Amino acid sequence: MTCNCGNDKKDESMQKILENYTKDKNNLIQILNEVQECYGYIPQNAQIEISEYLNMPMAEIYGVITFYSRFTLKSKGKYNVAVCLGTACFVKGSEKILDKLKEKLGIDVGQTTSDRKVFNRSDKMHWSMWLSTGIYSK
Repeated sequence: MTCNCGNDKKDESMQKILENYTKDKNNLIQILNEVQECYGYIPQNAQIEISEYLNMPMAEIYGVITFYSRFTLKSKGKYNVAVCLGTACFVKGSEKILDKLKEKLGIDVGQTTSDRKVFNRSDKMHWSMWLSTGIYSK
């Protein structure tokens, strides 16, 4: 699906998403989930449209987006790589795995490869290295 973010015209995909919901603030999380699924992130234009549709301040929507780790404000690559850095993983050598991934991919945590295929992140909530195509552990 193509994102029309940055265009002045209303995005048809956003309109279809919003049509599925009443103008109740309690629908915010469900709407954000659909937007995230549609675009892979939550673009600013989508936030503006949601704000207008639900009659909510942008700051409140931004607060919800940044509170939940599921949501992201920037476009990511096709494949999402996450490495657990929690205590149990760390003592098993997860930092070495992360360092090797950064070296091989040529990116740092939170960055995307230039071909937009891989996004690298570390997350204390993941118990193993996760690639969007499956779970891999040592």
